[in-house]
Amino acid sequence: MNNTLFAKWKAAVSGLAVGAALFAGAAGAAQAERVIKVATEPTFPPFEFVDTKTGEISGFEMELVRAIGKEIGAKIEFQVLGFDAIIPAMISGTVDMGAAGFSVTEERKKRVLYSDPFYKSGLSVLTTKKNADKVHSLKDLEGKKIGVQIGTTSHTAAKAIKGAQIVTFNTAGEAILDLSIGGSYAVINDRPVTAYILTQQPKLAALLSHQPENYSADDFAFVFRKDLKPLQQEINAALAKVKASGQYQAIYEKWFGKN
Repeated sequence: MNNTLFAKWKAAVSGLAVGAALFAGAAGAAQAERVIKVATEPTFPPFEFVDTKTGEISGFEMELVRAIGKEIGAKIEFQVLGFDAIIPAMISGTVDMGAAGFSVTEERKKRVLYSDPFYKSGLSVLTTKKNADKVHSLKDLEGKKIGVQIGTTSHTAAKAIKGAQIVTFNTAGEAILDLSIGGSYAVINDRPVTAYILTQQPKLAALLSHQPENYSADDFAFVFRKDLKPLQQEINAALAKVKASGQYQAIYEKWFGKN
């Protein structure tokens, strides 16, 4: 091989090597940049809310989603939407997954896939201290004005109460605030959320009474589009690993204690 041919051969080999390196680097970058878009409505403490100190979306469910994302090597990108807008956005393909305290219901199963449940919740009633001794069951709310967060299982429960005058709000916090100023007779909401809000707002707690009765046992789960069964299965497997490793229990105790 003469010098000229050798030089050309060397340049070609070098070019191939550089190209291969660039391709490998691009492939590695693409793999590292996998993103899962997760829609949430961060006004549902302690499951999801905006930390006023850091400005970041925080809470039990958000921390669990991040742990699952780390388990599968994906970056979690949260998108904030109204609760009743999450499923339509997911179905349209804007986001891949919903994480906003979704209760498992037969009605929702017609539209979405659920992950394995990650939390069991229940509904409770919040009323004023003045009316506390008058409310011992949902029947005691018949004909009364009831505040609920729109599109939730609390909303569904209120619809089943005879003669109820239902007032809907975008967040549970707004419904509770309205109750405190006399806008409604009672609020139906998820017990852990109501308890957390009252813990954070002692002035509201001084005015209101969180009744001890539970009216349901709801499983919370993540939701997916019907065509994203592979993602659903991947998330389920990661959730199982997070539970088995003890991470889930640590996150749980951080937000709910050992109860």
